[in-house]
Amino acid sequence: MSRVLLIGWDGAVWRILDPMLEAGLLPNLQALIDRGARGVLRSTVPNHSWSAWPSFLTGLNPANHGVYDIFERDFSTRKSLPVTYGSIREKTILSALTAAGAATVMTNVPLTFPPPRVEGKLVAGGVLPKWRPFTHPAPLAQELEKAGTPYPINGMSWTTFRNRPEPFLDEAMELTQDRIRANEHLLETTDWRFGCLVYVSTDRVQHCLAKHVSPDHPDFASLSREPVAERIRDVYRVLDDGLGQHLAGLDPDDLALFISDHGFQSCTRALHMDRVLEKLGFLRFAASGAVFGPMQWGPMRAAARKVYDALGLHGRVSLPQSVNWAKTVAYTSVRSTGEGISINLAGREPDGTVDPADHAATRDRVIEALAGFLDPRTGRSPFAAVRRREEVFHGRHVDTAPDIVLEPAPLYSLTHARSVIEDADWLSGDHRMEGVIAA
Repeated sequence: MSRVLLIGWDGAVWRILDPMLEAGLLPNLQALIDRGARGVLRSTVPNHSWSAWPSFLTGLNPANHGVYDIFERDFSTRKSLPVTYGSIREKTILSALTAAGAATVMTNVPLTFPPPRVEGKLVAGGVLPKWRPFTHPAPLAQELEKAGTPYPINGMSWTTFRNRPEPFLDEAMELTQDRIRANEHLLETTDWRFGCLVYVSTDRVQHCLAKHVSPDHPDFASLSREPVAERIRDVYRVLDDGLGQHLAGLDPDDLALFISDHGFQSCTRALHMDRVLEKLGFLRFAASGAVFGPMQWGPMRAAARKVYDALGLHGRVSLPQSVNWAKTVAYTSVRSTGEGISINLAGREPDGTVDPADHAATRDRVIEALAGFLDPRTGRSPFAAVRRREEVFHGRHVDTAPDIVLEPAPLYSLTHARSVIEDADWLSGDHRMEGVIAA
């Protein structure tokens, strides 16, 4: 009976892969393309992993599965806790596979924690709490350890390696190789029908080092020849080696798919969207901003993330948004990428300030102000588009969607900044719609 094996490279984009394919650095990916076809796989809006992978799991857009950000959207509280598998409000492919008795091997797909019960084996993906089981069945993690192929979780937190590319690439290489070995063991020792293996090295590397491998960066011509660029390409070579190993175990009737959840584009400028809203007169920061503000980006962000990871705080503590809600009209509601703005609506939001009767007019004022905002350095708008949510979202969970949807302009990121707008610092790439698919 034929099987399906899906390999995901998180954030992969042809713009970066094509030069490597042309140079012969990715022979296994090239062979897959030569046997079949390739194309562009458009992502979700917002185009980040926390929305896109649930769309993969459900076949639905965010307005129908309900996940718009890395944080839960709960109007009853201002607490900000990470999304989980339980945040997906529709049935997933895992439910269908299990109901059909189709044994599955799935590893590292974001938002598969807590690990759901499946027919087969699953290693949860995303940022995982160190203090809870992350596999199904629960003993699987120990079984992989005993087999000499442990599956390492977390790691490659690029923000903690600020301006230190060499140790970051060391960790990326080590974790990628370990995960390839663990995945091979799972495929070889499981009688599976559906396999899905996701690698996040591409996303992590491209966030901070895209300028060395992405031709759309203004400094690519010179940076692509630096020694660190060759080390980055080594990560892709290892991923391609792993792809070859995984595909070698397939039978002629099996289907192989290669995808990414979103694409990437280089960035030279970055915004802090709550700071933008403050500048435009729609948001006031709380006193706690003096403490939490410096943690948004820069050295303090790197230090705070190291502590967060070392203490295993993921899922245990709320990560507050330092806003004076009583004096705020609009705020960033898609905090992971800055792509969404919501009105602080009375009756919907705790401490809402905008009367529902004034919602449309208030939103129009915010949209007009954002559309007129220009980067003082370049004279350009940092937004390619500013849209109302009903222009983008249609579905059962549209009520929790952001009121305003932003699309960043080329070379801009809507996050990873300390001030209103500044030069990209350590950041050199961020998400875009155009991902990849080959089969």
